[in-house]
Amino acid sequence: MSARPAVTRAAPPKVNLRLLVGERREDGYHPLRTLMVALDGPADQVTVARAPERSVACPGIAGPANLAWAALDALEVEAGEPLPPLAVDIHKVLPAQAGVGGGSSDAAATLVAADLLLGLGLGTEHLQRAAARVGSDVPFFIRGGAQWATGRGEVLQPASAPAFECVLVAPPAGLSTAGVYAAFDALPPPPPDDNAPVPGDATGLGAWCRNDLWPAARVLKPSLATLHDALSAAGASPALLCGSGSALCGITGDPAVADGMAAHMRRAAPGAQVMRARFPGA
Repeated sequence: MSARPAVTRAAPPKVNLRLLVGERREDGYHPLRTLMVALDGPADQVTVARAPERSVACPGIAGPANLAWAALDALEVEAGEPLPPLAVDIHKVLPAQAGVGGGSSDAAATLVAADLLLGLGLGTEHLQRAAARVGSDVPFFIRGGAQWATGRGEVLQPASAPAFECVLVAPPAGLSTAGVYAAFDALPPPPPDDNAPVPGDATGLGAWCRNDLWPAARVLKPSLATLHDALSAAGASPALLCGSGSALCGITGDPAVADGMAAHMRRAAPGAQVMRARFPGA
């Protein structure tokens, strides 16, 4: 075991540059094909420490209801032996129910931090397997970078994606993932996958990015259309729904444009959480 008393890991947000959603299967899940990228910028901070008993402290969702608790259960299964009790403390920056992967990212950071703290040395493959037991997006955050994900989002393939600057805008109220998918099922199906290659630079993302859940999210929260228009007017190309929402991501290749976009959105949407981020390319 490591002699360190605690390990802290950053839990970054993600954005789905392309999210293609198929018809609901008999098991209730929708098959996905999505290109996810992990962003540099604001991130939750997850600290794992030895403790007399297991605990998870997190604003809004603490204890066994938090995915970090399930992550410790999954790590114990993967390690093949009982683990000493650990305390997880999550300093939240990322909004909940926003589609940026905050809870999944926290769970992945918990897995990595606990593995380091206890000196398990499980490695990426074992950590990904533990992550898959926790939730569909959690394995992505073990790998980070850019990944094509299929199945429910847990089957990963490393990808290339261009560098870009971006602004995340999260309204005060989030969206339920289950609610968005239910609204998706009630709408006409999206067009088929055009299999267009990933653009080589940020200027091509405006025409290439796509999120099949956008019409459903807009039905449930019509005010998102106003945020989308404001981002576009400020220079976003594209303005894109993050996952199942409710956050939007405005993308550009120009850092100055992104800085201006962030300032504009803080004025245009004073109740929203506005975060400046970037993707370094992969």
